[in-house]
Amino acid sequence: MADAPGKNTPLIAAAALVGTGVLLRQWKPTLLDLPDAKKKRPHLDRGVSRKVRKARDGVAKLALPSNMLNSLGNSLLVLGSGLALLRLADEVVDENERLF
Repeated sequence: MADAPGKNTPLIAAAALVGTGVLLRQWKPTLLDLPDAKKKRPHLDRGVSRKVRKARDGVAKLALPSNMLNSLGNSLLVLGSGLALLRLADEVVDENERLF
């Protein structure tokens, strides 16, 4: 991987994106907190519908951020990880088939 100058630049950029994402996820100023959802009425569903709603709500607790910087940090983590994976996959591909 060290035979061409600038070849590791995508990996350095990916590391910077992931590092920034981790820092933004850790730093959560209260000014940027998102409001909590209001509960309007008790849920009246049963059976499969109830299980699906509980699964959806559980995923929402993990996927939806409570802070705007947390959301930006998640985006930077995904972007940096994708860039690193793309560069490493490109390294595995045959020299004649490379795009970059």
